[in-house]
Amino acid sequence: MSVVEENKALARRYYAELMSTGDLSFVDNYFAPEFEFTNPTHTEPYRGQEFKDLVTMLRGAFPDLKFTVEHMVAEGDTVVGHWTARGTHSGGPLKTLRGDLPAKGYQFAIDGVSWLRIVNGKFVEARINEETLGLLRQIGALPTPEPLPQPTTPEQNAVLVDRYFNEVLNGRNLSILAEITTEQVTHRIPTLSKDLKGREATEALIREVHAAFPDLQFEVERQVAEGNKVASRWYMSGTHTGAPFLGVPASGNPVKDQGVDLFIFSPEGKIAEIWTNEDSLGLLRQLGAFGS
Repeated sequence: MSVVEENKALARRYYAELMSTGDLSFVDNYFAPEFEFTNPTHTEPYRGQEFKDLVTMLRGAFPDLKFTVEHMVAEGDTVVGHWTARGTHSGGPLKTLRGDLPAKGYQFAIDGVSWLRIVNGKFVEARINEETLGLLRQIGALPTPEPLPQPTTPEQNAVLVDRYFNEVLNGRNLSILAEITTEQVTHRIPTLSKDLKGREATEALIREVHAAFPDLQFEVERQVAEGNKVASRWYMSGTHTGAPFLGVPASGNPVKDQGVDLFIFSPEGKIAEIWTNEDSLGLLRQLGAFGS
């Protein structure tokens, strides 16, 4: 493995082990004594072991803090990570230049970029830009152009998921998507070469599935809702009498599929992400993709 790939792997561990789980031993093992962290919203940098104080404060304020790496670019000793941070201000106060901000229970999702320098397997520098204004607005510390939405409950989220299966997938009323999903909803399916970005892309996929299986029906077998997530285990049945599907011409075969959808909700209570995992191999076999 090249040094660049090693640095990228270590950077991913930085987000997963330190920032997302708060494992402070990561600082002991992988930070150089001269390490320096800077952020435009902090007047003074954090140096060396001081970075533990920042991580401890953030995770104390946001106990469910989670970083997701969206993109990563590396060259030489530098790794640039574009990430999304999500969490709920349900813990201690957030320490800022405006003073300590008490928790109000609001969820947030912000965008950021980290420039990380790694030399001989040790972090020596981190330069951070993040959507601090958006964070402060979402947690109720600054006024917003519109009233700050209250976090939706798991029960409310489950109702929207039910509408997705019953009204959109089974009822074929795609106009409902505008009510229950964000405009930039992301749909991730392993059989697709890339994620579907935006409501129109998800709508196009559903139209494609309906065109292939005109009598398509979904039945949710089990469902679990917690926080801003809902997991649904479902069964699908239909007959391949319409358009080609996954490169297979109309076979006329009846099919059954089983899968799971994980829905992640935005702070305003709409579906922002859909993660789908299904028995795609079994489905293709039923379509006759591998012969008799």
